[in-house]
Amino acid sequence: MEANQINKYFLLKKIIFSNETGYSLNQLVITLSIIGILAGTLLPNFRPAVEFVEVLIAEKYLLSAYKECQIGLINNEFIPLYFLPEKNINLGVFRDKRFIFSHTGIKGECAPELGGNYLRASRVNSNNGNLIYSLIINVKTGEKISEGSLPSWLDWWDSKSLSLISEDEIFSD
Repeated sequence: MEANQINKYFLLKKIIFSNETGYSLNQLVITLSIIGILAGTLLPNFRPAVEFVEVLIAEKYLLSAYKECQIGLINNEFIPLYFLPEKNINLGVFRDKRFIFSHTGIKGECAPELGGNYLRASRVNSNNGNLIYSLIINVKTGEKISEGSLPSWLDWWDSKSLSLISEDEIFSD
């Protein structure tokens, strides 16, 4: 046998017959402490990214409700309907702020008395219930408005109507 093969043999024998099969309690405590410190210092840096994702989810629900109403109106449904999530939007990382959905008019109906229905996704502070900002859309006309102090990166929300069909076409015979 060569020296290299003998070294591999003894190394393999040492690994197989070693009594140490895991980590000591001290090594585990130190590793978990380091991970905890890193998580504690890095997690607040992700707050803007988490808020951005939550805003995208809220916008998705508002725009989906609007599109459902537009499809219902285009198809001449007697009472066009939309879907609104039952629960608040919160990814669970930061529990102090969340989105709450509310509506005017009749829940699920796109055009109560042909006046439309406003859906609102409001960012509220869970600790005191104060409104931070709201994204509001009229599900019949697509008119988008906002209330409160919007983040600087959310400047596009105050644009004009999104309507896919004109007001003259909605209920013409």
